[in-house]
Amino acid sequence: MPSNLPAPINLGSIGACLMRAARLNADCSPSQGTNGGIVTVGLVTGTATPDVQEGARYEPTNACGATMYSVARRDKILRWNLSGEIIFFDPEMMELLFGGTLILGAPGGPFAGDVIGWASPNADQASDHFGAYVEFFTQAVVEGAGDCQVAGSETPSWFGNIFGKTRLVPGEWNFGDEAHRVAFTGTAERNPNLYDGPWNDFPGAGYIPDSPFVVVGYSQAQYEAIEEDAGAGYMDLPAAS
Repeated sequence: MPSNLPAPINLGSIGACLMRAARLNADCSPSQGTNGGIVTVGLVTGTATPDVQEGARYEPTNACGATMYSVARRDKILRWNLSGEIIFFDPEMMELLFGGTLILGAPGGPFAGDVIGWASPNADQASDHFGAYVEFFTQAVVEGAGDCQVAGSETPSWFGNIFGKTRLVPGEWNFGDEAHRVAFTGTAERNPNLYDGPWNDFPGAGYIPDSPFVVVGYSQAQYEAIEEDAGAGYMDLPAAS
């Protein structure tokens, strides 16, 4: 059976030029509406490592010590372990990713009512933070053509790397004489209630698959529409479609 790819061309993936994240509700669906998302160009590093449960192996021997057969169950990916760094100190972004409390400027002061800080959640603090949808955008490259699009083809220009339900915590903070970064670690698990995504723009047919990690192609035009939202702080999400 011939390939059903958009074009019979091998694609690679480089960089991570954009990150977006969305708040989740208690049922893990995206929290559509006010202050529901962020889009940033500030991702510096990102790593996703599968957490694998090894399948059982059966290798019985007879009374003479000879192995009668060898059978192994398949290994299973339970979740993905995430880590990374973001270059911007954005309190609203940190609240969306990690939970915690925003700090507002004091009345009568120079930043009255504005968000000027963030406090991490305490261990004994009741939380209504149910995790976040996270997506990293990497650039697609074409075998033999690099980042040039092949004439007449409709290959994806970007890949969305979707982690549908993450629970992230801040990583190590370094206060040395260097550019400080917001580090994070955490896990990504399956999410059956993403539907067509927080922005209603999942480019695949149907809903986002119920999987802890999904990779999907975007066109250049689709990516540019997403990139237009990049900035500081919260953004509102559209109503669910």
